[in-house]
Amino acid sequence: MPGCRRIRFRLSSVLALSLILAGPAALAAASTPPVLAAPQIFAPGVVSGPANDESPAVSPDGNTMFFTRSGAGGGTIMETHRVHGHWSTPRIAPFSGTWQDLAPALSPDGSFLVYVSIRKTDTRPARMQVNLWRVDRIGPGWDHWSAPRRLPATVNIGNGIWKASVARDGSLYFLSIDAGKDKGKRLYVSRYVNGVYQQAQPLSFSHYGDSDVDPEIAADGSFMVFASDRRLAGDSKDHLFIVFRQGNGWGTPQAIRYAGDDAHGFSTDYLPHLAPDQRTLYFTSDRSAPVAPYPHDAAQARAYLQRVEAWDNGNLNAWSVSLTPLLDAQKHVG
Repeated sequence: MPGCRRIRFRLSSVLALSLILAGPAALAAASTPPVLAAPQIFAPGVVSGPANDESPAVSPDGNTMFFTRSGAGGGTIMETHRVHGHWSTPRIAPFSGTWQDLAPALSPDGSFLVYVSIRKTDTRPARMQVNLWRVDRIGPGWDHWSAPRRLPATVNIGNGIWKASVARDGSLYFLSIDAGKDKGKRLYVSRYVNGVYQQAQPLSFSHYGDSDVDPEIAADGSFMVFASDRRLAGDSKDHLFIVFRQGNGWGTPQAIRYAGDDAHGFSTDYLPHLAPDQRTLYFTSDRSAPVAPYPHDAAQARAYLQRVEAWDNGNLNAWSVSLTPLLDAQKHVG
């Protein structure tokens, strides 16, 4: 209705004018992303255990998870299933265990999985190479997979290709640490066109020197979560960032902050993975759960010891947080 449109226009004009008159502080406050609720430990004592448990990737129905379990000697991809509301004891995934395998990434429909594998090359002399490999599901359930195959040179553009993420259209986003003339960490995408991975191209917002790693693309390509240890001044730990699609390009990355560490992060957070709802984020962190103030009584001492023995020992674990406030705020901006 014309009258309603005029009223909305006047209101928006008044709001914009008030922000301008209020000065830079008000403009900054209007664009400041919301602080999220504190992250929650995921499946403590089962998925998050005493080892380093990283990179949790969830199936489309939410009932199967693949993740990396690692120690000083290397990593293996594990598999767990939710049965009657509880996660099963993890087992080695059928396609993993022969080589060092890391950072599993399921396609949005669950039909294939891409992961990092550190293997010897077929060249002479042989050398270790970090590349992306793929396995396809070839039957019902999660027990039957194709033989692993190395992705083509249009994806594996160097000897250090890490953490992939698959969009619904098949495009593959990943980290390269040695492609390009500057030989640094940068995020890339290989478009999937007519069943063929195209030559990978760097993402416009990611530059050498930003130290961007671990991309996680939304299934529809509308936003991406990634990690970086150089985008926050005076903070050298990896933290999570979100960047939204703008037309054919990207906006400005924003730091993801949580309750309790919204000013400066106290932990390392990286290897993000989106849940099927595209709003819950799983990620890897060395953070710990809060400890009751001392002195402890006998029950508190036992509970804390059990927690340390089960998972909370300073190693890496799987955590989750809802991105809903950030995504809803972006809708209002858009």
